[in-house]
Amino acid sequence: MVDDSYNNSRYARLIPLSNVGKEGLKRIRKARVVVVGCGGLGSVTAVQLTSLGVGFLRIVDGDVVEISNLQRQTLYREEDIGKPKADVAEAFLKKLNPDIQIEKVGEYLSEENIEKITSEVDFIIDAVDNFKTRYLLNRIAIEKDIPFIFGSVSAYSGNVMTIQRGSVCLECLFGQDFDEILTDTTCTGVHPAIINIIGSIQISEATKIMLGETPSLLNKLQFCDIRTMDFEALSLKPNHSCFCRKYVKK
Repeated sequence: MVDDSYNNSRYARLIPLSNVGKEGLKRIRKARVVVVGCGGLGSVTAVQLTSLGVGFLRIVDGDVVEISNLQRQTLYREEDIGKPKADVAEAFLKKLNPDIQIEKVGEYLSEENIEKITSEVDFIIDAVDNFKTRYLLNRIAIEKDIPFIFGSVSAYSGNVMTIQRGSVCLECLFGQDFDEILTDTTCTGVHPAIINIIGSIQISEATKIMLGETPSLLNKLQFCDIRTMDFEALSLKPNHSCFCRKYVKK
């Protein structure tokens, strides 16, 4: 950890924010976050967390860089094609902010490694591209009482929801059959602008929790469509038969 003069200089446009200040910056600097997925949303969220100055960032992805990634995944360049995403992302982020502790995990998240991947973190950022993995994250977040910021994108639209123990969770919203809601962006395509919007909202929500504030998207699903310019926060109610209800204090 570096001295206050360095922090005050590097974060000189962050400290004046009314809800941040020097004390808020200290809270951000202590935050420990895992970003699962280093694709489009992972690029946006990992860069913003690194720029914010979180104390510890774990990045998780078992994939390699492909040329089709470069249209929207800003962590990578053409010379990175064929290289492991986790390796390239780690190098990029360390150059962006050398004061951040970054840990890479060059694996896909699974039932076998999820405990390790979500250990000793304060926040889970969803940057994956399938609901099977999201459901694993949703469950572990509720079980371990770790705030989980869900985000998904397809074509011109996307969704964000903040999940904490006691709130509506993904299974409340979508049910247990995630096969019915799988979206393959290789078929639908995805506009890079919606990725930036959704990822930015995810980090805005995480920052509120870091600062001790109530996030805006608890029990709400933020829908964004940049083609129609429809932006709507849909109020949600929990499914009282969902597994997450057993973790609610009575």
